[in-house]
Amino acid sequence: MKTNIIKIGSMMLAIGIWAGGTDVRAQGTTTTTTSTVTTADGAFTEFVPASETIVVKTETNPAPLRYVVTKQTTIVDEAGVPVAIEKITRGNPLSVQYTGTGDRLVASRVVVHKAPVVTERNATTTTTTRPLTHDEKEAVKDAVEKRKEQVEKASDKEKERLEKLKDKIEDDDD
Repeated sequence: MKTNIIKIGSMMLAIGIWAGGTDVRAQGTTTTTTSTVTTADGAFTEFVPASETIVVKTETNPAPLRYVVTKQTTIVDEAGVPVAIEKITRGNPLSVQYTGTGDRLVASRVVVHKAPVVTERNATTTTTTRPLTHDEKEAVKDAVEKRKEQVEKASDKEKERLEKLKDKIEDDDD
């Protein structure tokens, strides 16, 4: 009797390992199923706080998938460091480990991958200048002269202010 129980137990364990390690292919996307946990890759679209749902768009699925995020859901980066869901930006690639089928997909672990680095390109512009006309030269000269006069007036006022300050200090010393 004891031998039969051991044989039955070993057979069930072997079937469980065989069934749990199979790969499932759906619409061109590879998803690995281990027991009841499935992993799917995609790009983060949005987080809906009211329903505690993350929306993920995959290349092969025309409709984005919605995963429920619970208190038990672990959200980490590739190094295993926790990531706040609010810090994930639209388009960030991620992998979602989830359970459930149909409309109720519950995320157990979300791994946020590094987004590709986008570099800005600076456009260069070439400006060609033409010689100033006589009127434009005169206008520039007038503007320069006015500015010089303003600076001189300001300098004269500053000199007067400093002279008064100096006199006041001398008066205070006496």
